[in-house]
Amino acid sequence: MNGWSDGYNADIAYTHGAYRELAPGYLAYVCLLNGIRPPRTDRPFRYCELGCGQGMTLNILAATHPQGRFTGIDFNPLHIAGARRLAEEAELPNVAFYERSFQQVAADGLPAEQGGDREGFDIIALHGVYSWISPENRQAVVDILERMLKPGGLVYLSYNSQPGWAPLMPLQKLILAHAAANPGRSDRQFDAALGFLNRLSEAGAGYFAVNSAAGQHLGMMAGQDRRYLSHEYLNAHWEPLGHAQVAKDLARAKLGYAGSATIPQNFDDLAVRAELRAILGEIADPTLAQTVRDFAVNQVFRRDVFVRGPELMPPAETEAALRRLRFTLLVPREDASLAIPVPLGELRHDPSLGQPILDALAAGAPSLGEIAAMPEMARHDFGTLSRFLALLVSSNQAHPLVDAPEEGRAAAGRLNRAVARRMNLDESLFHLAAPVVGQNVAADSLDRLVLAGLLTGQRDGQALDIQALDIQALGGFVAGALEGLGRSVLAEDGSPVTDPAAMRDRLAVVLPNLLNRKLPVWQRTGLL
Repeated sequence: MNGWSDGYNADIAYTHGAYRELAPGYLAYVCLLNGIRPPRTDRPFRYCELGCGQGMTLNILAATHPQGRFTGIDFNPLHIAGARRLAEEAELPNVAFYERSFQQVAADGLPAEQGGDREGFDIIALHGVYSWISPENRQAVVDILERMLKPGGLVYLSYNSQPGWAPLMPLQKLILAHAAANPGRSDRQFDAALGFLNRLSEAGAGYFAVNSAAGQHLGMMAGQDRRYLSHEYLNAHWEPLGHAQVAKDLARAKLGYAGSATIPQNFDDLAVRAELRAILGEIADPTLAQTVRDFAVNQVFRRDVFVRGPELMPPAETEAALRRLRFTLLVPREDASLAIPVPLGELRHDPSLGQPILDALAAGAPSLGEIAAMPEMARHDFGTLSRFLALLVSSNQAHPLVDAPEEGRAAAGRLNRAVARRMNLDESLFHLAAPVVGQNVAADSLDRLVLAGLLTGQRDGQALDIQALDIQALGGFVAGALEGLGRSVLAEDGSPVTDPAAMRDRLAVVLPNLLNRKLPVWQRTGLL
């Protein structure tokens, strides 16, 4: 590991992930669901991501929120250089990336042109950072929050949590020790450590014999991205944290807990067994209640939202704000499901409630108030309707709309075309900017190449002409990209088709159906 990395793995770049939980509209929605007043983002606002990695999330947010000013901080020059290149290629004027450690920012502030000390930020986000850094760096993070977050400002902070990680902590320590004893590039170190652990497990090591979770975890890691795994496990200060410790840390910056960005975790009846809810009901202290709740659900990962001076909104004002929100469907109508995963299992909704709402979301962008006024909803109260929409959002089937000015649509188009030009060379790019919902939308292996083909042929401000779409040319583009990546398309019987001409023939059959299903979604969300 590099000396400047302070125990954090930095020899290979992190993934190009993008995370919807960091989106201003999503975070504001989480606040409203918990009755907490969110910072306003319908006017000029300032946003900072600490530990921005490759900058994919922040570039997408900057493109889809032209009224905001975005600042990304990361100590890895490889990350910052890549994030800047993408921002420059997409001509995003409202985002800046800085190669700084947290301790440097805490001590020296930000460059004068960013005005972090003077103006303050409305939102500061840290995804997958806080439980991977040293106590000194966690202290620096809190110093930054104390110094740079506005009153009423919001902090998103995700971290590995206790007690869910407790059985697996020895596993991480052994991975780290094996890597330290076998120097090399971190992804190769991880592969060697994983092979060694599998040998221990197969030979009947007692730890694995009495700890089934550890063996299952080994199997899960085998298929995961080595860049992610190297950054996850090969860190000297890796330490799952309890909510009480995090809340105590952030209290120094006058931050109070507002809720979970994992939406079902805000509904106890969806996350906690009835017998345990009775015990939780006896606890008056909110921090202790969250800690006990984590024991009840064996929490592994938390996505916490804190506010500097959380203000409870009057219930009538909260309901009015929720009623004004407009929603749209993020999946093809035929793929939308009334069976939604929640911590306690799967919640199946009444078709008389869900089907009319899904139809309305597929047809347009109704407000929650308009949905409540639908004749089919007459027998359902507002709380039931609001929670169903919240669970559609949690399952990535729907999302609230944001104000999407033409400037934002144009910027998202430039960013998406820049990403599309790289997609046929880099299989790690799966996220594009959706200006209508103000966040990223992920595409699977085939979809992303189809989108790349559509986007690379689109000019700035030019609408996609569906009638003039050349399926043969699009199929040729996708086949060429698949061939270049060493990938194939599947035949009807599921066997791989690798011959270029046969791939084009197969795609000529597959693409019309795919486009019929996916184009309405891509157009609804502003991808095209």
